[in-house]
Parts: sequence; C-alpha cells; structure tokens
Amino acid sequence: MNTRIAQLLAPEDLGAAGTKVIGIDIDQPISRILIRFTTTKSKQGMDAPAPANISRIEIVDGSAVIFSLTGYECQALAYYNHPGVTMEHGQHINALSETDLYMIDFGRELWDETLAFLASRFTNPQLRITWDEDVADTGVSANECEILAFIFDEKQISPTGFLSAQEWFDYTVGANNSFEPVRLPEDHIIRQVLVRAYRDGYEPWAQIDEIRLDENNLQRVPFEYTNLENYYRMMKDVWKPLNTPTVIFISTGSLNFYYPQTDFWMAPSLMLINVDGNLRINGLSAKGGKLPIIAPAAAQAVGQAFGYLPWHTFQFPMGTQDQIEDWYDPTGKRPRLRLRAASSGTSGTGQVVLEQYRRY
Repeated sequence: MNTRIAQLLAPEDLGAAGTKVIGIDIDQPISRILIRFTTTKSKQGMDAPAPANISRIEIVDGSAVIFSLTGYECQALAYYNHPGVTMEHGQHINALSETDLYMIDFGRELWDETLAFLASRFTNPQLRITWDEDVADTGVSANECEILAFIFDEKQISPTGFLSAQEWFDYTVGANNSFEPVRLPEDHIIRQVLVRAYRDGYEPWAQIDEIRLDENNLQRVPFEYTNLENYYRMMKDVWKPLNTPTVIFISTGSLNFYYPQTDFWMAPSLMLINVDGNLRINGLSAKGGKLPIIAPAAAQAVGQAFGYLPWHTFQFPMGTQDQIEDWYDPTGKRPRLRLRAASSGTSGTGQVVLEQYRRY
C-alpha cells in the first residue's frame, strides 16, 4: 500500500495522571499523529471542557522542542486547518465514554507529499502526553488512550520539511486597555498565528480585544485589528462554522456543558427524547462555550452545537494557507505582536501559538 496507519500506542489506561512518553521509531515519513483520549464519565454534566484533561502534547528530541501545545490549542489548530471536522464524540452522559481527538499534522492536509515528519532526521524523537483524567469530570477513575501514525509506506516521497506548532507565549491578561508586547522568533517561516483569550464562560474578546503585528519598531505594520469582535464577524466570510454533535442527560436542576464554540451566540440545537416540554438556557447566553441547561424533567437530549472561535481562539493566517511560498518570512524583521486587554482581562489568560514551516 502507498500509505497505511501504524499504531504507536495500543489502547491503554494511562492511570490517574502523569506524562506518557512514546518513542517515535518509524522510518517512513509521517503525515499525521492522532491521539484518542477517552474517559468513562461518573456524572451528568461537566466540571470543565474535555480538553482540560490534556495539559500538554509535545514532540521533543532531547532538549529540543519540536511541537508543544495544550489540548485546547491542539484541537483549535485542527479546527482551523480542517474545516468541518469534529474533535469530540460529543457523548456527555454518566457511565458512558467521552472521547476527544488530538491531531498533530505535519502537512497542510493528510498525505501532503511536500511536508511530512522524518523521524530519521532526529536523534531520539519522543511524543509526550501530560494528562489528568478527572479535570473535566472530577469523579472519573478510568481512561483509555490510543495513538496512531499515518505514514507513507510503499510510496516514496521527499518532503522539504514539516509543519510544527508551539505555544510561544503564555500570560495572565492585564488591566483593561493595558498592552502586552510579544516578540516573535525569526528562525522559521510562520504559516499562521493563533491567539487564545480564555476566561470560563466569557467570549474571547472580553479578555483581548485588539491585536497588531509590527516590524522593526513600527516601520511596517502587516496587520492591525482594533476590535476583535468585529474581526470575528468579518472572518465569518472565511472561517467555516464548527458543528459539534452532542448527546447529554439533563434534569430539572441546572447542569453545565462545554462546547468548543466560544463566541457570544453559540447556538445549541437539542431535542428531548421521550419527554414533552422545552429546554432553556439557565443564564443570559451560552457565551464562551459554557452552556447551563434546565429541562422540565430528567431526560436525554440529542442534537448539535454551532458557532465559531474554537476554545477561545482567534486565527490570523499569515498568507495563503496552501501555498508555502506565500507564508510569512520573519527573518530580519524583528516582528512583534501587541495585544490589548479588554474589560475582563485581569480574570483571563492569553496564549500565542505559532504554526511554523521547518525545513530539512
């Protein structure tokens, strides 16, 4: 076969918490690594979003970091790179499995023949997953992790490099209207910048509402958006909406559920099973992906959630995404982001993620 799927880790209960290290000892070019993490729920409702269980996914080679993202960031990047995908099974019911997926894509799409990861180019590449099984559901006591590698087998390719993603900057957002400068690296071409602005139950522009990229002390400004809510509205012409299937158990008491769509008007569409009556949101909105729901009676509900801004994350494409020659070359430009805090900034955190092209 030209391509095949290899198993890096057979299904395994990793235990309560820790860091799992897996050697990447595959000779063939790797297009994608896919991580499946499943927990068995102990309750109805959620204590936190499911990606909170995965605090870090890394690929390292000795002390060199090749890839490093949180579970939230890894899923957000996948949502932007692959419009229409869903990274979760959406089953949030006591005693049933709750499954999330995490992609590490080394190419622009699956089976990209120009961009792929060659483990042989490194000394001892390792995949490291740091987890805690009971963050999203504090009563969880069982999990299962499986890891697959999508590899070129009989087909011979000669990739020029691969895509790498890292959390470049992490900070606590300051007071309203304060600015945070972030100096960007100049060592690799940048395909896109993601900015995550997180506070539980709030839309992302409530934490960070302005961004600017300048070069050489304002000699040039590649982009400046003075209102990120308007930027999000404008990018609806570019971004595809997220569509998340869901099945939940609800009752007459308010239960919280979390979804990757974190804009103000995240729109859940739910139907009760074998129960008459209407659902209602127990609050002013479902902003920030947090959905508190009350039902007329205990029942299951099935449906979908729609919206934008996966896990509080804005995307800033640095050129046409499928054309390598159009991506942003920062060499000699001393690029700097400037992020302005919004009204609830001091209660939130911010992260800057870079997806870069690394040449062999």
